[in-house]
Amino acid sequence: MPTIDPRRLLILRAFVLSDSVTATAAALHLTPSAVSQQLAALEREVGQALVIRSGRKLVLTPAGHILAGHAEEISSRLKIAEADLAAHAGGVLGQLRIGAFPTAISWLVAPAIVELRHKAPGVDVTVVDAEVHMSHRMLMRGDIDMTISLEYESDPGRDSPDVVKFPLYIERFKAVLPQAHPLAGEEGVALTQLTEEGWIMPSPGNPCRTMVLQACAELGFHPPISHVSDDYRAALALVAAEAGICLVPESALYARDADWVTILPTRGIAPLRKVIMTTRRDNQRHPVVRAGLEAMRAAIAEPDSEIYGPLARSDTFSVE
Repeated sequence: MPTIDPRRLLILRAFVLSDSVTATAAALHLTPSAVSQQLAALEREVGQALVIRSGRKLVLTPAGHILAGHAEEISSRLKIAEADLAAHAGGVLGQLRIGAFPTAISWLVAPAIVELRHKAPGVDVTVVDAEVHMSHRMLMRGDIDMTISLEYESDPGRDSPDVVKFPLYIERFKAVLPQAHPLAGEEGVALTQLTEEGWIMPSPGNPCRTMVLQACAELGFHPPISHVSDDYRAALALVAAEAGICLVPESALYARDADWVTILPTRGIAPLRKVIMTTRRDNQRHPVVRAGLEAMRAAIAEPDSEIYGPLARSDTFSVE
């Protein structure tokens, strides 16, 4: 029977999550040569080929897929063991790495850090600016412990059994128009009133772009896109220059100087942004992660604030 070094199994797992030897080396703070040597040593241990070259990439063999599944289970059990030992030791002490998109960092994560400083001073928080489409892979690779992310149909972790989700809030997109726009004096605007406008839209792949396009499709039109930017401040500047209109999630307008544009509530069918926290299922019991989840929930401010929908007050939130 082969004797398998579990440390090499963890390197195999990192390779699966990183898709290349170079990326694996960067994630593990090793050289690419060292990663290749460890994978070759693991192949000698099991007596079977685990990776083969396909074009310019290395891919798993069937044996590699089998062993990678066991490597994932071992990694999960190690995480649970760490959580149990941390809980046994008592007190909340350690590092918490949070990946979040920029709006959530300024509006939600920063207040949560203040909350943690008071309630769990032993937690050392590191924040990573991680766009939504990147955060799932970072979480599964172990680069971060929890994410502030969005729930959307093409989310790579949407149906993952290895991820636990905790709802935070739902927010509606608002319409941002030039001050001189004919609808600027209205109390609200329907998307169908904007079908002839030039739209300023996030780039392809951005979940918010998908949400806006889906809402427009439900109403039977495709918005004419004049400009593309993932930076809402830049989008607002373009609106102020009368270069088009845009839809912006309300929290992205929070504490932002927008006197030079008109912001109107959207009526009828409009995109909704569902903001969630996620962590690995094998990590949710760790006291530091639990403290972070609780602090994030507590950081949601006044329940009567306009941006909080039913999900913000949901009873489904739990860190058990």
